[in-house]
Amino acid sequence: MHTIVNTPSVFTCKTPTEGWINLAQVRQLQHEEYPNNVVVLTWHNGERQAFTGENATAILQAWEQAAVLLDQRCNCNHRLKNRRTL
Repeated sequence: MHTIVNTPSVFTCKTPTEGWINLAQVRQLQHEEYPNNVVVLTWHNGERQAFTGENATAILQAWEQAAVLLDQRCNCNHRLKNRRTL
């Protein structure tokens, strides 16, 4: 049996100084708040990129919003809701 995970191909995030990034291409996010606010993204191809300050904050906020949206999609099983009972 195969498991298919249906995720959007684009979850955009506008950073204050680095432009637009696509969070759907991120494999891992690491965050360190102290001493500086730093987010390190590991992209799907294994490359890593660090963001600091306001850029890191924008990425974290967009990441949290994307996680909520994905959770809502997974918890919304239309087949169960529309099933007729006899």
